[in-house]
Amino acid sequence: MKKDWFKVWFESEYYQKVYSHRDSEDAKLLCELILKTTHLQKDAKILDAACGNGRHYINFSKAGFNVFGFDLSKNLLFEAKANSFNKKIPQNFFCSDIRFTCLKTRFDLITNLFTSFGYFDEDDENFLFIEKAFNLLNENGFYVLDYFNVEYLKNNLKLISEKKVESLHIKEERFIHENRINKKIIIVDLKNNSENENMIFYESVKLYKRDELIERISKYGFKLQFEFGNYYGEKFNLKSSERLILFFKK
Repeated sequence: MKKDWFKVWFESEYYQKVYSHRDSEDAKLLCELILKTTHLQKDAKILDAACGNGRHYINFSKAGFNVFGFDLSKNLLFEAKANSFNKKIPQNFFCSDIRFTCLKTRFDLITNLFTSFGYFDEDDENFLFIEKAFNLLNENGFYVLDYFNVEYLKNNLKLISEKKVESLHIKEERFIHENRINKKIIIVDLKNNSENENMIFYESVKLYKRDELIERISKYGFKLQFEFGNYYGEKFNLKSSERLILFFKK
């Protein structure tokens, strides 16, 4: 497994096709849940960390907030800018590695959504941005982490899945090793690849249990306010919830 798998995979033209099932409805539901729970003022500033192609950014902007977003992938940022332009939404995007982001602006809400956490080998690297986020927030500001529920993931892991998207045959192999959930993505372009050669990408995310996350994040000064188990705002259940959505307050 390559250490910097995310630099290759998120820059790939195939990433958004593999996750094409993640439509805008998921993002809309989560943003509505966040806004309903935090009760932000209309002039509030929001930072969408690791914003990807801007699904959540666009929903926050459409709700009337002053939103900023960053991502390491220039390809995803290009899509985010194009999507925002098409919807006549301000484009406050910048390219940055989440570990080394430097900002002077203060925010009322900072989000890490769609499992944009746990990519790095070392704990200090994974939590570095969250530690910084505390100082980037205004008093009583919120930090929201949308992560998977490790307990549910381990008990419901689908080892192999296959699907076809346009001319692509996509096979995903999942396995847990050294406290990380790993995925091998094998793609064959049946139309444009006469020799049917495999294109292989990887994902690897460190597994953090609920209590471990809360304990570590609380050490930075945050106080846990709310937790949900899905984008509909249902109560978190350790056994049955697919997601772990944590709301912390400064």
